[in-house]
Amino acid sequence: MSIMLIAIALWGCTSVNDEKTLVVNLDLVDYGDTVVVYHSGQEEQFIGKDGKFEFKLQVDTVCSAILLQPKALRGDMDDLRIYTLPLVGGATVRVWDTEKTRYDVDGTGFYADFHQVDLFNENAGKEQSENAAKYRNMKADSSISEEECSKFYNEVYKPSYERYQQALMDYMKAHPTQEAALYLIKDIDGLDKMKEAYSLFDVSVREGRMKPLYDDWVADEEEQLQAKAEEKEGQKKQAAGIEAPVFTLNDLQGKPLSLSSLRSKYVILDFWGSWCIWCIKGFPRMKEYYAKYPGKFEILGIDCNDTDELWKEAVRKHDLPWLHVYCPQESSLLDDYGVKNFPTKIIIGPDGKIVKSIVGEDPSFYTFLDELFSK
Repeated sequence: MSIMLIAIALWGCTSVNDEKTLVVNLDLVDYGDTVVVYHSGQEEQFIGKDGKFEFKLQVDTVCSAILLQPKALRGDMDDLRIYTLPLVGGATVRVWDTEKTRYDVDGTGFYADFHQVDLFNENAGKEQSENAAKYRNMKADSSISEEECSKFYNEVYKPSYERYQQALMDYMKAHPTQEAALYLIKDIDGLDKMKEAYSLFDVSVREGRMKPLYDDWVADEEEQLQAKAEEKEGQKKQAAGIEAPVFTLNDLQGKPLSLSSLRSKYVILDFWGSWCIWCIKGFPRMKEYYAKYPGKFEILGIDCNDTDELWKEAVRKHDLPWLHVYCPQESSLLDDYGVKNFPTKIIIGPDGKIVKSIVGEDPSFYTFLDELFSK
């Protein structure tokens, strides 16, 4: 019996002090009975009841995690609740909310400090967050001029954002040995500033267990900078007045269809894929406008990053009445047109030159069609 009690005691100590194990407790209002935890390129699902969950995660390396509802995996983004937090082993973390618009994080070890850092970040960013919401609403309000929007951005939002950024830097400078404070770097704007913030920490933090997390942020920022550079180059290829590159791809019947065969009429190149949620969501309105201006323009759907079967099935399923071609992986077409995001719609004039390019499912696309064809 004594040996058994000792064994149980030792096992208990190991489970509590295991530096790789994180105990997670969730208490989320109206969340449902399943939560998905996405981290380190993998997803795990856990079952609870009425938004209450308790489970363990194996954390080999400190990383960021996203907690989300299963419906997100099905592409349902309506009223979606997403929670982010760092995963650090050897502790217990508690995530709870009392409303759907905000949540709190605390716990033992690292998370006791993280709770204070998170509250500081929320309070420090409140002003700029409110101004950002105001700016978005102003941009969406057609009765507010671009001049008024610009004035608000430069005189109100931008200064509040700069104050927020400085508050983050000041906090990190004042807490050089606090691991949880390093998490603020994820909200620092710009690679150079991120590196400056990292240098504020004591070497014990910089070279400690949080370093892989920082390295991931730097890699993500570098990737985004590269993507922006490529997008800028792509915009040059899509600029108004540029001669649209001619191409020939196979249609639904497997016959070659050339862009040059559509010369003398307006053509809209729609770069899409059956896997692209926003591409699919845009089809009903595209069909509405295709019927609204019959004969005034042609749409050429260019399916990308699909199999031949998935492409044809998507065209049938969504009953798309315009022309379609399939872009194989080995084609240089996406590079020729500088397409990096989906959907991308490029309007080509009767003279074969690009008139306008619009990325995403943007209402301005349809506004432009009305301006172009309602005369």
